[in-house]
Amino acid sequence: HKGAKLVVNKYNGQLPKTVEELIEIDGIGRYTASAVASITFDVCVPVVDGNVCRVLSRLKGIANNIKAPILKDDLGWKLAEQIVTAGDGTNAGEVNQAIMELGATYCAPTGSGTDERDPLKGFYMSTRLGQVFAEASSKSTDLMLTLDDFLPKSENASKFCRLCEPDGVSSVLEDLSSKLESLEQNAIVVSEAAAAGHAVFPRPPPKKTKREEIFAVAAICLKNKQCLSSKEDRWLLVKRPKGGLLAGQWEFPAVCMWTSGDNKGKKGNAHLQKNKKGKDATTVDIPVIDASKRMVALDSFLENLSVDENGSQVHGGFHQCKRQNIASSPLEHVFSHIRHTMWVEYGYLMFDPITNQGDIVGKWVTSNGQEVRWMSAADMKSVGITSGVKKILKSVRNNSNLKRS
Repeated sequence: HKGAKLVVNKYNGQLPKTVEELIEIDGIGRYTASAVASITFDVCVPVVDGNVCRVLSRLKGIANNIKAPILKDDLGWKLAEQIVTAGDGTNAGEVNQAIMELGATYCAPTGSGTDERDPLKGFYMSTRLGQVFAEASSKSTDLMLTLDDFLPKSENASKFCRLCEPDGVSSVLEDLSSKLESLEQNAIVVSEAAAAGHAVFPRPPPKKTKREEIFAVAAICLKNKQCLSSKEDRWLLVKRPKGGLLAGQWEFPAVCMWTSGDNKGKKGNAHLQKNKKGKDATTVDIPVIDASKRMVALDSFLENLSVDENGSQVHGGFHQCKRQNIASSPLEHVFSHIRHTMWVEYGYLMFDPITNQGDIVGKWVTSNGQEVRWMSAADMKSVGITSGVKKILKSVRNNSNLKRS
């Protein structure tokens, strides 16, 4: 009623045409004013909503969520303005409606970015990133290539882009890597890589807290006495279950020692604190698990792995080899909703293919149906190991104390 009175009294009952005038009307904000001005009166101004932010995020590779103030209230409007003012700047209303419609159809959350009917198909930065990342990963001969190798090295890299959230780039690459790993490693086609890149943009809205999990991990190496080359090293890996996180992927033997969902951990309590913006954010205190407890848990797990489905002991003695911590602090591996804190223990066995012929079993299934296998670097590349496994391998090989073992 107040807005209607303003239109009658100030504008003689005629709806004003400019954004500045429309915003004066009670109940009309920037979005509505811009939509009315451009669609009804063909004023050359942008319109930004969630669908438009999704399109912009994928067009420009913006590693942020569509509700981020810097995108939806600030720089997103400047980017959208570049589109509607292109050419002679006419038909702004039609351009705005087209972008919003694209964000609800071909560029919806489930859009692939590769649909031939999508007029923006050849312009998405998201699909290009997926293709380039997949190509770089597949062509690399370095098994130790990790996501860290793709990230900017400068300590101030996060300050270069105001549009991206602080951990936006790393979280995009983490999710993209996981999506590519879930595909058949030897059969990734260009369209699949492009769609994977498209799917990681924009970022999901931030959650109050990630689930925290602490793992004790055993990196056990089988060394060939007859050949000192690391290419001949074989590593003990187990296959994850068919369902859940990283389903069916190969990983080092690991035991979950603690999770933030475990209310029994006195040190693992969640509490509220103020974040940089003054809002409540849930944080979790990560407990330190005693090294002796981690070792005992791994000893038990490895002993179970050493018994095959027929109840026979698998030769090799890997469950009895001496292990040592690779570092005084754990490794971290972050997913979109989970953070893994990994305490890694390294151990090795010497194998002589001449005198020990037949003593080492290459692969087997345990009594509880878990697949176990000794893998070389070539084996790992063929099955497609996860970035978490690569991170552990890189840490083991870069540890100067272990190199002298």
